[in-house]
Amino acid sequence: MNIIELVKSILQEFPKISELVHIDYNENTPEEFGLYPTGDTLIKEDILGNQIRKHSFILYVVYQSINDYDRLTNSGTLLELQMWLERQAKHQEISVTVDDKELTGTLSKLSCANGMLYQIPSGNMNDGVQYQLQITAEYEIYI
Repeated sequence: MNIIELVKSILQEFPKISELVHIDYNENTPEEFGLYPTGDTLIKEDILGNQIRKHSFILYVVYQSINDYDRLTNSGTLLELQMWLERQAKHQEISVTVDDKELTGTLSKLSCANGMLYQIPSGNMNDGVQYQLQITAEYEIYI
């Protein structure tokens, strides 16, 4: 399972998320979740070639937003998701293919930031609003 599949799998374990988390896609209907990978960065490499890498994501979520109560509930759920995700990095195993060679590694850290209202897709608050949560997965790859 690569880093994108692993983060998606972890997200789907959150009790307040639907079973369906799309990759690079989500509809503008309430309770839709889309995980968008935004890039991978090498942080550190040792003399053996083992690497520490960081992969960034944005999670877009559409929620109902008719009144202040809904928006407060939405923000609270995103805060709960953020804190929950940060506790899920249990050194879960990942794999990645580089030059036709399967390398293994472990997830070492998940961090989140900026769980905020991103846009009102239809221009009407009653149709739902889109929030974004920035997620960073730090992982190690062993040569």
